[in-house]
Amino acid sequence: MDTSRDSRGARLLTAPRGVLPYYLTLEFAAVLSPLLVPGRAVTDQDWRWFGVLLAAAVLQAELSVRVERMRRFFTSNPHVNMTSVWLFAGALLLPYSIACVLAVLIYAHLWLRIWQAVPRVRLYRTVCSAATVVLSIAAAQAVLMLPLGSLSYVASGATYMVVNCVLVVIGFRLHHPSRTFESLLGSWAENVLEATTLCLGGITAVLLTEHPALVALMLLPVVTLPRGELGRQLQVMSEHDHKTGVLTGGEWEKRADAELGRGDQPCGVLMIDADFFKRINDTYGHLAGDAVLRAIATTISREVRTFDLVGRFGGEEFVVLLPTASYDHAVRVAERIRQAVERLEVPHSDVVVRSISVSIGVAVHPDAGNTLDTVLAAADRAMYRAKNQGRNQVVRAQDARDPSRAWAATPPPGSAATA
Repeated sequence: MDTSRDSRGARLLTAPRGVLPYYLTLEFAAVLSPLLVPGRAVTDQDWRWFGVLLAAAVLQAELSVRVERMRRFFTSNPHVNMTSVWLFAGALLLPYSIACVLAVLIYAHLWLRIWQAVPRVRLYRTVCSAATVVLSIAAAQAVLMLPLGSLSYVASGATYMVVNCVLVVIGFRLHHPSRTFESLLGSWAENVLEATTLCLGGITAVLLTEHPALVALMLLPVVTLPRGELGRQLQVMSEHDHKTGVLTGGEWEKRADAELGRGDQPCGVLMIDADFFKRINDTYGHLAGDAVLRAIATTISREVRTFDLVGRFGGEEFVVLLPTASYDHAVRVAERIRQAVERLEVPHSDVVVRSISVSIGVAVHPDAGNTLDTVLAAADRAMYRAKNQGRNQVVRAQDARDPSRAWAATPPPGSAATA
């Protein structure tokens, strides 16, 4: 990965098609919006509120430099930072013109003090993020003017969150076309954190108007909340494989062993191995191989239930635990996975990897054994039987000695990838 600090446009010009027009459109709209959006005249009180909010945002950022750098480095979704506390308070209290200035100054400080030190953060993305915040403030203030009574503040916060989320997710999707919008919306915890910052922003606005000195009390929760979120991120990272996003082998075994320990229902186990994976690595490089592994992991996760456990067992092997699954159900799931993988086309650089297949062994606890190790061993033997019989097959542990019971035929010979 190139970690050099590029100029404003260097990386933008080489970004995927559609990114440059979208970013320029957002930035042009943000620059023009103060001229087009009606707003009241700025008073001395507005400038005092502006100064307090800017000082609080700067102080909060300075107290959170290391934490925010780590959070931004680890995140793979749109980043939730705590500046919405001050920005939404500004949207509620300030004229639009200086609310925009507040957003620009806060983001400039974040870039200079925190984000420019993070390799994967680009200046052009920070500029676009500031533009989305400016447009989100415009939308929030527009809703605030509606005759909704006290509900206008709630509606304004919801509008700010939705508009900002939609604009940012579209930009991420243009950068990463293979990712779905759902995968970019963030986890439940991340969205709750964003909603919490808006609630704190509303409280900050009330304090500014009634008890300005008490705004200092907002710094403690605003500084400590990201630390809890960072701890959650680190825990998730320790439990999930960084290349594929599914559970690590160790975490999968721990959870699967606990599930089997209940002993009241059968549990299916699938051992899944990518066929001819070394050929892809040798021909197109390990980055292409990683892309294929991610695609297979995503496909497996999509074809199972939300409470099923999917893990990366090692190399190109994946393992799935299907609680309360009989042999027939487990085989149907395995066959569905096999067919879905067979349909995959994985773009990478200037090639598209096709003709991907997997061999799957199926075993069920307690029929195949009383412990997780024995069931895994049975599924593993069935998987190797599937590979020995021609690959791209599903074989049950019960049928591993009978080649005629395989569930899929050998695919026609051919290249694993095409340009």
